[in-house]
Amino acid sequence: MKFQIRTRDGELTVGSYAELRVLYQRQFVGDDDEVRREGSDRWVKAGTMPDLQAIKPKPWLHGFEFAWLVAAIAILSLVLVLLMGRR
Repeated sequence: MKFQIRTRDGELTVGSYAELRVLYQRQFVGDDDEVRREGSDRWVKAGTMPDLQAIKPKPWLHGFEFAWLVAAIAILSLVLVLLMGRR
């Protein structure tokens, strides 16, 4: 089944839902872009489609990952300084 995608840059037709998913994963299609299934008159925001929400790429600094990385580097550095001070 084909899908019509409407972005601020224009419209695009893809031949399958798998193609739509790939475009969304690669962030060619954004959350605010509208998607319409072939034969339907209803446009929906891509970001509201549950299947697409599940595969949305998460930024690297999402949540506390960065804080844990900084803490791990600080602790490792402290341990190395203490070990080098004993020599």
